[in-house]
Amino acid sequence: MFAGRFSTPIAGIAAAVVAAAALVAPLPATAAAPPFLVAGIQYDPVGPDTRDNAQINREYISIRNNTTRPLSLKGYRIRDAASHVYFFPPTFVLPARTTVLVHTGKGRNSAYHLYWGSSWYIWNNDGDTARLQNSLNKVIDFCTYKPVAGRAGVAC
Repeated sequence: MFAGRFSTPIAGIAAAVVAAAALVAPLPATAAAPPFLVAGIQYDPVGPDTRDNAQINREYISIRNNTTRPLSLKGYRIRDAASHVYFFPPTFVLPARTTVLVHTGKGRNSAYHLYWGSSWYIWNNDGDTARLQNSLNKVIDFCTYKPVAGRAGVAC
C-alpha cells in the first residue's frame, strides 16, 4: 500500500527536479591547478637591509610542486617586476607535494634550498610581482603583493 500511495508524488518530485536541472546552465569547468605554484615571498626579513649574505638569504620566494609526482624545473625561471631573473638549475627536480625556497643571496644548492646568487635584495619592501615562467616564457603562476604593516612576507 505504501508503494501505491507514495509512488506518484515521488515520481512527480523526481521529474520536477530533473526538469529544473535542465533549466540550469552547466557550471564552467574550473581551471586545473598549475603544476608549480608561487607559494609565498619573504620580502622584508627582520633587521636592517645590509649587504650581509646571511641577511640577504633571509629573503626568499617559495615554489611548490602541486602534483603527486616529482617534476623537473629545467628551463623554468622566476622574474620580478624589475626583470631580475633566476634560472633553475637544469638538473633540478622538485619532489611531489614539496616546496623549494629560492634564497636571494649566495649559498650551496640542495634539494629544498636554492640560491639566486645576488649580492642585494630582489623583492621590494613596497610591493612587487613574482612570475614563475616555463622554458617557453609562459607564465605558470604569479604573485603580486603590496606591503602590509607588521608583515614581512606574503602567502600567495
